[in-house]
Amino acid sequence: MMLPWKETISDICTRGTRALRWGFAEPWFQTETFVALDSAATSTGWEPLSMEVPYVTFAPVHPPKPKNRDWTTKGAVKWVDLCLHSQDHGAWCWVEFKVRQTIDGPMGLQAALNARDVVRKDVVAVMALDAHRTADAWKNPDRYTKAYWFEEQLKPLSEEVRQGLHAFAVIYLQLCGEFDPQVWGEDLLREGIRDWWAYRIKHVVQPPAYREARLDFVNGLPGGHSALIVSGTL
Repeated sequence: MMLPWKETISDICTRGTRALRWGFAEPWFQTETFVALDSAATSTGWEPLSMEVPYVTFAPVHPPKPKNRDWTTKGAVKWVDLCLHSQDHGAWCWVEFKVRQTIDGPMGLQAALNARDVVRKDVVAVMALDAHRTADAWKNPDRYTKAYWFEEQLKPLSEEVRQGLHAFAVIYLQLCGEFDPQVWGEDLLREGIRDWWAYRIKHVVQPPAYREARLDFVNGLPGGHSALIVSGTL
């Protein structure tokens, strides 16, 4: 179920010498990743859906208001940046993106810590994905989730989501600099992920099981960028 993340990110960085200078490059990176994986779908067997789609998680970054949804028993809805489907393997891959500029000077450390915080929260959210409730949301969404295209595009796939194998990847692209080990050391990052998991899951009535993720650091990307890929199976 491996996808060519390192090669894809490297190719995008090569093409994005100018685009990645833009102050908010994340949507561009998200779009280019979709284009790259869509172009390679015939050879990889992974077809990216052409829109952000919802999934149900028991570790939301921002819990919904209690009057809207009791997330401790039903989970919360989060929209994933990219969802890929492999019919050959009966599998799904849920992908979140984060892109941040490195900052020099006294604010640099705080910016890096903030980036690490948002990355770990996205990791924990997708690690707590509930496939059965996600399938229900695609088939019979509540009024806070429903969009006009669900009936045609998501409902026919709902049972494949329910019965499929599931993987995830959270990709953090750090622009113009390598990772500071005092912030992005593997042990520190794993500890941060476990701490946020424990904080969120303690509120859940029937918590999912925790699984260690794989961490891949990619330095020396074209343009002087670096990437972190956190991935695993659900």
